[in-house]
Amino acid sequence: MELLLIKSHRYVSGYIPGSNLGMNILTQLLTKKGYEVQMFQGYAKEALNYVNGLMSKEDKPKIVGFYCDFNNVHWVKTFSQEVKKRFPEVILLAGGPQTAGMDADFLKETSIEAACIGEGEETILELMDFFIENKGALKDIQGIIYLDEKDELVETPARKPPEELDDIPWPDITLTNDYKYYQLLPILTGRGCPFGCTFCYEGANAKRVRRHSVPSLMTEIRDNFRRDPAINYINFLDDTFTLDHKRVNQICKEIKDIRKDYDFVWFASAHISTIDKHREMAKNMADAGLKKIFFGLESGSDEVLKSYNKKINKKMVVNVIDHCVESGIHGISGNIIIGGPHETRETIKESENLIMELLYRAPGQFETAYFSFLPYPKTPITLNPEKFGMELYNDCIDCCNEDMPLSRTKELDFTDLMNIRLQANKRLQNEMRRIYFDGKIPEAVILDSYRLGRQYGVFTRWNDYVYKNIPIDDAYWKMRASDDYFLNVQLGSHEEDAIVHRTFELWLYTDVSGEKPKIFDETLDETDYTLLKLCNGRLSKKDVLQEGRKNLDPQGKNPDFYAQAHRSLNKMEGNKWILYRKP
Repeated sequence: MELLLIKSHRYVSGYIPGSNLGMNILTQLLTKKGYEVQMFQGYAKEALNYVNGLMSKEDKPKIVGFYCDFNNVHWVKTFSQEVKKRFPEVILLAGGPQTAGMDADFLKETSIEAACIGEGEETILELMDFFIENKGALKDIQGIIYLDEKDELVETPARKPPEELDDIPWPDITLTNDYKYYQLLPILTGRGCPFGCTFCYEGANAKRVRRHSVPSLMTEIRDNFRRDPAINYINFLDDTFTLDHKRVNQICKEIKDIRKDYDFVWFASAHISTIDKHREMAKNMADAGLKKIFFGLESGSDEVLKSYNKKINKKMVVNVIDHCVESGIHGISGNIIIGGPHETRETIKESENLIMELLYRAPGQFETAYFSFLPYPKTPITLNPEKFGMELYNDCIDCCNEDMPLSRTKELDFTDLMNIRLQANKRLQNEMRRIYFDGKIPEAVILDSYRLGRQYGVFTRWNDYVYKNIPIDDAYWKMRASDDYFLNVQLGSHEEDAIVHRTFELWLYTDVSGEKPKIFDETLDETDYTLLKLCNGRLSKKDVLQEGRKNLDPQGKNPDFYAQAHRSLNKMEGNKWILYRKP
């Protein structure tokens, strides 16, 4: 074997290894050139065990290439040192977005012999020719860094990225070990971003936008469904899917046709300004099966947004989120960065005010979280932080799992930003719960969240932060979303014969140690508790009432018993304790 490509991260709570489409494409290109290549993705221990296993075989890899991003740069350093120590004959290479920030010391410490900067389809072929076939010279390979004989860093001229994406093979996810367990199809329809946000490497360095043609895109999607009809969620990975409204509308038209044959939904990222300018896109995407959309909001301060070069403002954000709700998009997500340009307590308060307004304008649909600023390499802010009123904690990057600040501003230091983010996320989650308990989320929105999660794997923070943390409510909504259970008012002529189900196991949440039974803070009288015990999923409503009377009014002396019993059942239904199933 000539090459093993690895994408590996340390375990972090909430992190799921995802398919690296670039590595997948490189594997296919090199295989077509006659090289034997494997790729592996997984957690750190898995990856190290995999390397050890391969190196014990006769056909062991001559080269190991590491994918390096901001989140795994420290692990790549440790991993490469360990591989070189155990197997000194192996040649080490690196690629990925974080290579733009590598220096001579990094290459010395890791023994990485060359790192690819930018898109690597052509570069990797020349590197393999050099290291395997002894052809050419490193100095003549564009788009790499390496150490010369004096251990000084050499950066060759940047390589022009490929223009015709249709000439590059689509990823083959059957090659990807961590996607065979998911019903998810990742698709990148284009590369590059024209916006030039000051915190973003892609926007700052890859402004030239190139796209796959729509016919090629649709062929790729259909081919994947023919291979695996169980795919039910397409994740469009473009930084900004909505750059060209005519193209988006054409894609939506084609996706509608594909959805006639296959049951799936999809996700995409958008820029606020593109939806604001071309309003029809939101409705077209929703009608074509888009269930969740992501916007990079970054801040609620117009001054901070200006420093980020976002080309949006608060008013535009509110209008576009309203429009997405009106257009029928179920889930709307947007992040907020804390610790960015000229950040103060006042600018953070503006961000919180915007978020709270959006939560109430789109209850159960808009979701967010607060994140610390991350200094990606070779962005305008990272290259000149003082211009943006910032100082960067570069020495802390190796310690960070996106869980601590890596910047400070004139007003806010490390401790301030750590505490502010923690408290802001707590207030956010508490407000989301308050919105739910106040009954401001339409039932249809909650049921959609559960149905989309169960059927397609669509993630929502409302479920994560709110619903699932209220056990009885969570069980209730799961039952409602199954379409097997109903409210009393939905039963019609089936009311008396409908089977009554508790939504929870009685022993788990019922405290019988006091004078009267209690479920959480709700005290049950004798009628409530007797009837609730009878709602066991085996008896009809008629049977529950009759058995209840035998237990509570065996002599039939209470003429109001059935009226009282109906009120008790209605109260329990209102508490989400019972539901009905048609016979």
